[in-house]
Formats: sequence, C-alpha cells, structure tokens
Amino acid sequence: MRPRKFPPFGAGTNLSPKVLIVDDEDFFRRIVALGFEREGFTVCQADNGEDAVKIAGTELPDLILLDLVMPKLLGFEVCQLLRNDNRFFKTAIIIMSAKSYKPDFDKAAELGADDYVVKPFEFHDLLKTARHHMNKRQNPS
Repeated sequence: MRPRKFPPFGAGTNLSPKVLIVDDEDFFRRIVALGFEREGFTVCQADNGEDAVKIAGTELPDLILLDLVMPKLLGFEVCQLLRNDNRFFKTAIIIMSAKSYKPDFDKAAELGADDYVVKPFEFHDLLKTARHHMNKRQNPS
C-alpha cells in the first residue's frame, strides 16, 4: 500500500482527510470545523469524551483534535483509550487546551498525544501542526 501524504494547506488536492474535533464549547468547535472544512477535510464532531471514542471507532479519522476538560471522559482519558487501540496507530492526536501547564504537556506526551496546542491559537498554525503530525503518522521514517 502506498503511503498517504497530506499536502501543505492551500496545495489543492483530491484527498479528503478526516478530522474529529472534540470540544464541549460548541462555538469553538464549530469555528475550528469550518476552518478544516474549507481546507477540504471531512469533519466529524463530538462534544464529550464518551461520544468522541464512539465516533472515532466508527469514523477512523486521520486526525483527532481533543480538548482536555469535557463531560463524561476527560481528554487525557480519551487519548489513552485511543492510543491503546491499534486502529489509531496512524491517527494524529493533538490536544487543544487553554491549560498551559508543563505537567499537562508532559502527561499528554506520555499518553501518546502528538502535540499540545494552547488556546487561543491561529487557525493556520493549528492546520500546519495538524498536517505535520498527520504526515509523520502516515509515513513514519
């Protein structure tokens, strides 16, 4: 099977990578979703950790953007559950949180998150980070 390559944003492609955006703040989630839709992504959304795990299991996204503080399951718990499931080996997981504490960064890395982005952020920075980690997961060296 040929490795899948996710081009830099704005490159124009017929690939449609899939992203699952998980955040309990509806407005924030919808704004991020709109940005990814405009970049050609297929977008799935969840507003709690429990639904995130279910949707991830059926949709098998290329990328998961995950808030930390949510109802039902915390982002760290979701990350750990997904990283313990071989189906998500090639899925990039990026934590998005307003919490900017080193212990949280360390815990995210320990649980297998590919990156940790502190809110607020610029969308183009998130997109660049997302594409980088998607390429890295799909085409390990």
